[in-house]
Amino acid sequence: MSSAAIKGGAERRIDRRTSVEVRVDLFSDDTFFTGFTENISQGGLFVATSAPFAIGDELEIRLTLMGTSARTYRAVVRWVRPTGGSGGLPGGMGVQFLDLSEPERVALQRFVDSGVKDTLFVDLD
Repeated sequence: MSSAAIKGGAERRIDRRTSVEVRVDLFSDDTFFTGFTENISQGGLFVATSAPFAIGDELEIRLTLMGTSARTYRAVVRWVRPTGGSGGLPGGMGVQFLDLSEPERVALQRFVDSGVKDTLFVDLD
């Protein structure tokens, strides 16, 4: 996310996002796990997980978007939502992409602009 997702109840996202459920593999120096996105933008994504990384942790995210091959992106955790929080929202973490090349940024924006709104499972194998 390019900015804080919500602060004081006001939406503060800069980049347009789309709701989509895509399997993502997350890696850090000593951790690996698989989660699912809840939404994605060219700035970052939300990963639904009961075991989020800590705010400020850098990680690599491997995902496959419709019409593309699996790619690995560097990212940093910007915020965490605990499991079982208010409103029944899933636990997880908001991550911001780091060091995107212009072609990567364009590909992510093209995906967001494609209008995908429903659940989409993509096998990374």
